[in-house]
Amino acid sequence: MANINSNLLVIGSTNISNISSYEVQYNKLWKDADRNMNGDVRATLIGIFPKIVVKTTVQEQSLASTLGNLLNQPYFSVTFYDVLTNTVKTAQYYASDFTTKLKMRQGALIDEMSFSLVPVSKRA
Repeated sequence: MANINSNLLVIGSTNISNISSYEVQYNKLWKDADRNMNGDVRATLIGIFPKIVVKTTVQEQSLASTLGNLLNQPYFSVTFYDVLTNTVKTAQYYASDFTTKLKMRQGALIDEMSFSLVPVSKRA
C-alpha cells in the first residue's frame, strides 16, 4: 500500500487541512445522448470532469471563515490528489453551495464544513 506524500487539497495557495472525508467523482459529460429503437446508446463524450467532495473536521470559526471566503470566490485554482493516476493535478474550479455545522456556541467551534468543487473544464 502506497502513501500519499502530498497535500490532498490546496485552494489557491491555502492548504486545506483537517479533512475528514475526501472524494473525487469522475463525472462524464455527454452530448447528443439518445437511444435508437434497438435500445443502443448513441452519444458523444465531451469529457471527464473530476468533481471533488470534501468534509472538514472541527475547526475554529476563524479557520471556517477563511475557508468560506476561499469558496465564495467565483473561480479559483485547485491542486488536488487524483486517486486514479496517483498524481497531484491543478485546474480551475468553482464551489457549489456549501454548509457549515456549528458544534458549540461557546468558542464558536464549527463541527464540520461540507463542500463540492466543480471543475471549469474537462480534465486534461
